[in-house]
Amino acid sequence: MKLTSAAANKMIRTLEDRKQYLLQREANDSTYVLAEDEKEDIPAYDFGEYNAQIDEVDGKIRILKHALNVFNTTTVLPIGITIDAALVEMAQLNNKLPRLDMMRKARNKTRLSGMSAARRDIAEYQYLNYDPEEVEKMYERDLSRVQAIQLSLDRVNQTEEFEVDIEG
Repeated sequence: MKLTSAAANKMIRTLEDRKQYLLQREANDSTYVLAEDEKEDIPAYDFGEYNAQIDEVDGKIRILKHALNVFNTTTVLPIGITIDAALVEMAQLNNKLPRLDMMRKARNKTRLSGMSAARRDIAEYQYLNYDPEEVEKMYERDLSRVQAIQLSLDRVNQTEEFEVDIEG
């Protein structure tokens, strides 16, 4: 069958939900409590059947995730890099942006007060040891790059199809 990345991810989530359902049903049905003088009311449970169903779901998830990994490592985005490289770069930039944001908002000169000043009778100031305008430019550049990557990923994930044989 042909799938987009978005469709494959939705299918994986549906399969994972099915697996959790089966595991919960197994947990509910695999044991029972019975008092000494109570009539038996044993829930229907077949270990082999549950195990086979869970294995089948796991197999489909494995096939889909492998197909997605191959797609991500071989598909080149319009911005010139593969999906897997784009995902790594975007994560790195998203981790970097908060630091740049804090640095670009810092004041050039800040008066220290309280216990941070060595002597209370002399005012001490903290100064930036970098150019906030340079940080601002880097922040804007990196934010634009994240947005470009995300738009490119969104477009490809919704339109590019790949073949996957989920029935094995």
